[in-house]
Amino acid sequence: MLKELQISGFALIEKVEMSFYSGFSVLTGETGAGKSIIIDALSLLLGARASVEMIRTGSESAIIEGLFEPPDAVYPILEQWGFDLADELIITREIYRNGRNKCRINGNLVTVGQLVQVGQHLVDILGQLDHQNILDTTKHMDILDSFADQEHEQLIQQVSAGFQEYQRVKKARMHLQTQERERLSRIDLLQFQIQEIEQAEIYVGEEEELTSKRDVLANIEKITTTAESAYSRLQEETPNQPAIYDMLAQVADELASLTRYDQNMIPIIDMFKDALVQLDEGSTDLRRYIESFDRDPKSLEIIEERLTVLRALKRKYGDSEQDILDYYQKSKIELDDLLDSESRIEHLIEEESRLFSQLNDLTEMLTQKRRECALKVERNIELQLAEVNMERTRFMVEISAAELNKKGKDRVEFKISPNIGEELKPLAKIASGGEMSRIMLALKNCLAEAEKIPTLIFDEVDSGIGGRTAQKIAVKLQTLSSKFQIFSVTHLPIVASYAKYHYYIEKHETNGRTVVKVSLLDHQGRVDELVRMLGGKSNQKITTAHAKELLKHANTS
Repeated sequence: MLKELQISGFALIEKVEMSFYSGFSVLTGETGAGKSIIIDALSLLLGARASVEMIRTGSESAIIEGLFEPPDAVYPILEQWGFDLADELIITREIYRNGRNKCRINGNLVTVGQLVQVGQHLVDILGQLDHQNILDTTKHMDILDSFADQEHEQLIQQVSAGFQEYQRVKKARMHLQTQERERLSRIDLLQFQIQEIEQAEIYVGEEEELTSKRDVLANIEKITTTAESAYSRLQEETPNQPAIYDMLAQVADELASLTRYDQNMIPIIDMFKDALVQLDEGSTDLRRYIESFDRDPKSLEIIEERLTVLRALKRKYGDSEQDILDYYQKSKIELDDLLDSESRIEHLIEEESRLFSQLNDLTEMLTQKRRECALKVERNIELQLAEVNMERTRFMVEISAAELNKKGKDRVEFKISPNIGEELKPLAKIASGGEMSRIMLALKNCLAEAEKIPTLIFDEVDSGIGGRTAQKIAVKLQTLSSKFQIFSVTHLPIVASYAKYHYYIEKHETNGRTVVKVSLLDHQGRVDELVRMLGGKSNQKITTAHAKELLKHANTS
């Protein structure tokens, strides 16, 4: 429950401190006195959107601070955030002119989102916006689901998750099917490119090897002439000069004859013999080298053609043989993937069908849970309405089929028949302002009991009603205060008379500035305020007696 509220630098409020108690409290005052400002400040404390325009003129910041006695639902949230658990909760929100916000819970900095997460368990404010929501049929399903039990809530989550997965698979399947022409075109291109690279049968280093061969063939005449001349000098005798091999052999033989005189010549002779062996082998290899040349002029042409093929492939697929081969491997993988897309489409169709069937089962279960919930809500609302002078009213939650979406396949609409003999019609079409107030009161009462929210605030929801109905509303609020801390912003004296605590809000001028003052009225103060609300200035005595009678009746009823 809300125990303390301090507001400073907010709108017309310079500084206000209020203490609150359990039971039924009302806030009254002249129109424009600032009652809504108090509610706006509290909404801000619970996570409503802030604006620098809310800061009082001349102030650098607006500060709202509240002291709460938290319900059990808050403790798991605080524990999850790592906050110390306490019997009291102090929430502070500061708004600065530079647009910055500071939010704290028991001294711990928190985000606005965290304020909302905690605030929804502390206070429920019923205002004019709620009237608009209940007239909007698109909000009726959410209102109905607010009454859900744990199984119902789990089904809502499962349907939402199932629908998202179903949509993902459906989108993937449609994407593959709609891209079929592009897929076939890509398959043709990849098949051509893969075949072109396969037929080329390239390998890493081939271009360098071919370039080397081309350089040899281009200079084959010079190479062979020089090589043959060298071989001739090494191994063949000419009339003018013996072969180099023969000359070296003769030198070796001559030196060998000296060994009978000096054995130290043997190592030298051995080296010459080794040289003869090397010379002979070198001559043989040179001969083979000369004989290995292909003097076919077409050989060079074939190499040039092959190099042309390689260069063409490099222009298309990469800067080297390795790049071409890498492109080839990637293309094969992509082609396999594209060729496999038909089977993937079939798989996705099967998966889509399976998910749809599964989702359909979940939505049918959710529809059944909503129908069960609707019956309970209908009975509860009608009982609540009977307590506020709408005894003959029939209230129905109509659930009809709708297109499948993340919330299921239901369309929910509230219908009402305020009078006997009238058929049920859409709430938005026949409910009057006074009826809407009472319906909202009934809904909020049911919701609060389901959600166990300790503090309920009714912001002028009793507008448009009077007489016996107003008295019924007052009794209803008083009865609710045995379970909840109730606040009502009201202009009805009979509602105000049933409150246990009465706060009077007024504006007055101080030092040329308008300020808002809040006072907790004593008995005489309540009489005076009821007189004002009854408009009794001209008949002060009669109206005062009426005001005292209202208080007496309310306190004894």
